[in-house]
Amino acid sequence: MVFKKISLQNFRNYTKAEFEFSPSTTIIVGPNAIGKSNLLDAIYLLSTGKSNRTDKDIQLVQFGKEVCRIGGKVSEVLRVSKVSDAPEEETDLEVVFAQSPTGFFQKKYMVNGVSKRRADFQGKMSVVEFSPLDIDIVAGQPGSRRKFLDEVLEQIDIEYRNAHVSYTKAIRQRNALLEQVQKSGIRNEKLFIYWNELVIKNGQIVTAKREEFIEYINNRKKEIFDFTLIYDNSIISEERLLQYKDAEVGAGVTLVGPHRDEVIIKAVSKISKSLEEVKYFGSRGQQRLVSLELKLSQIAIIDEKMENQPLLLLDDVFSELDSSNIDHVLDLMNIYQTIATTTHKEFIGKDSLGQMQMIDLTEQK
Repeated sequence: MVFKKISLQNFRNYTKAEFEFSPSTTIIVGPNAIGKSNLLDAIYLLSTGKSNRTDKDIQLVQFGKEVCRIGGKVSEVLRVSKVSDAPEEETDLEVVFAQSPTGFFQKKYMVNGVSKRRADFQGKMSVVEFSPLDIDIVAGQPGSRRKFLDEVLEQIDIEYRNAHVSYTKAIRQRNALLEQVQKSGIRNEKLFIYWNELVIKNGQIVTAKREEFIEYINNRKKEIFDFTLIYDNSIISEERLLQYKDAEVGAGVTLVGPHRDEVIIKAVSKISKSLEEVKYFGSRGQQRLVSLELKLSQIAIIDEKMENQPLLLLDDVFSELDSSNIDHVLDLMNIYQTIATTTHKEFIGKDSLGQMQMIDLTEQK
């Protein structure tokens, strides 16, 4: 798979822009706040159907505009032939966000001009993004670790994708019912039956798939830093929902299920010689190495499960890593198509830089 180009209209700070990319490595250079991360987010959005930087899609639409469009072209060399002049199969991807004067917000996903559900739009192009914010997977709140699991599994497993979407919608509806009960003091059990069945069915799929992926990471040989993941899953079942029935009314939200999962990351401490939680006892450097290792696991499983290699998005990672780990990332760039951002091209090194396509955003403005 090769990501060939992207076109942007009213997307964040881009009123209208188009960029083409090298099938190997493209470096995007420019000062902070010029739009480097926004460009990577647009590419990420064409892969997953959602932003990696905001949960509010309306924030993607340029201020004062009503419609935002992100379009991309992906080409794939057909596997019937391995010769260099093998035919290419091209796919056009497009995401449109629109807000009507009445305030209604619409999202539209299209593949070759045909509208798709987001669950069916995903998976046409796989991406793995490296960012300084990846350290939050290790040092941040449980939601950051759940988000990582979702990001990987939604790309490689359509059953997980559908189950997670259904589970999330069902939890939202169930929470709305709980809020009504909290306000009125009246609980109609018949209203809960449908949503309970839905969250249990899909929640158990989500749990099982997450468990498999965590086992995959634990069994995989670590390349730069060794650690162990412990899955503290919040089991969802009829019995558990009944157990927390009264507490849920008091809280006004569903208290059990995958949206409450935690993943504990442990590594052997040099001081105690025992497993310690990296979030609390690991140095900042160790936390960054664990997050990098998790991203390597993401690349590995996408390579195994998908027909196409992932596209690597590197958002200003060269300023965050030491020289040995920069070399490790540069090795990855020799294997996978890569689009990387940097404020200073000197971070990369002259030898590597000469083999890469350069986009200077200061020249685009």
